[in-house]
Amino acid sequence: MISVDLEELIAFGIKQEVKGGVPYRRRTGSPKQYVTYSCSYPLCKAKFRVEEQNGVFTISKVNEEHCHHIGVEMGSHYASKFYQKWIELYIKNGGKQFLAQKAFFDKFGIDTNNKETMKLFAQSTDALKHKFYRLDEIIAQRLSNDPYTSLEAFLNNLQEECPDDLVQFDYNGDFSEFTIIYAPFVAKELVHSIDNPLHVDSTHSLIKGKIQLFAVTMKTSQNTIFPFCYFLVNPQTSEKIQECLVKFCEFAHLDPQHWSADCALNIARAIEDGFPLAQLSWCAVHVLRACAKVGSYFDNPQNFENFYLAMDFLTLRADATNAEKLAEESDETYEFLTTMLEEEEPRALKYFDKQWRRTKEHWMMLYRGEGDSTNNIAESHFHQLKQTFFLG
Repeated sequence: MISVDLEELIAFGIKQEVKGGVPYRRRTGSPKQYVTYSCSYPLCKAKFRVEEQNGVFTISKVNEEHCHHIGVEMGSHYASKFYQKWIELYIKNGGKQFLAQKAFFDKFGIDTNNKETMKLFAQSTDALKHKFYRLDEIIAQRLSNDPYTSLEAFLNNLQEECPDDLVQFDYNGDFSEFTIIYAPFVAKELVHSIDNPLHVDSTHSLIKGKIQLFAVTMKTSQNTIFPFCYFLVNPQTSEKIQECLVKFCEFAHLDPQHWSADCALNIARAIEDGFPLAQLSWCAVHVLRACAKVGSYFDNPQNFENFYLAMDFLTLRADATNAEKLAEESDETYEFLTTMLEEEEPRALKYFDKQWRRTKEHWMMLYRGEGDSTNNIAESHFHQLKQTFFLG
């Protein structure tokens, strides 16, 4: 157990992340008396706990042993929270923005030739500066001290200025339930000129209460991602999501035959119920990202590795050039996977039944096919949107 100030805590956290080569997740204890930072690699037990009192941080329960041997490819990931905090303090204390990243690398001896380490610190100082100051700018532009009243006034003004746009804001008295939809009139014509799937995704990084912002997007023939519709609902039930998707399609006189989404069950149910004749394809990247995070459901680490490899094959690696071979190998792999879970992993089986068994037509290449459906381009739209407006 050691006591440190904020700068020393940041240095300690960066040391742990560089050692592991992946960022640490932040989780607040219950009650909110401490914070646990843990390695984001599946099944890795490296972590430490932090308690704060009067500006003094106590670090305890430190486990510095990383275990990254199960073969899961982490790919790209979000920047280090400790890096973000250090850059924030550097800029707010008068440091030059264009020197901030170099100052960070110099102070902590970061090897800039190490590609894996550099993924931790890839977020630009421009994006981070937006993150630090954007909240104050947004609050200053409100039309009322209450965010919901301000939003309603803004939408009313928008409806007056653009009467042909789709604008809807329905809510109950205390805003515990609401539906907000916006779609520009130009979307009605453009959506019919593109023969690509509609993509839908959500982000939880909004300012007020972690309310999810949903977007319906499509990739144009010039590979430009165009947002056709935004909506917010609370609670985020499949029925409310379905209501918004149907409302947009009615507004655009659209009968979509193909949707792409991540593997959120509420979005899937909304599309299944609202558009029963349409095909829904789950983004393979999202499927595998979700699978990489569920190691805690497995009693045997080797079974988790086999689960991930089987899902990777069924989702992305199967040979789709030969239909007969694809069907045969997919059936064999799926049988191996389900048998292993049924015989050896009861907790993982319960998770698999809920998330993957009923929805296999959305994620297995055998049913999904290849092409645009393997990447939900709404995700990249949100990447830009979050960096600029929603605090990273």
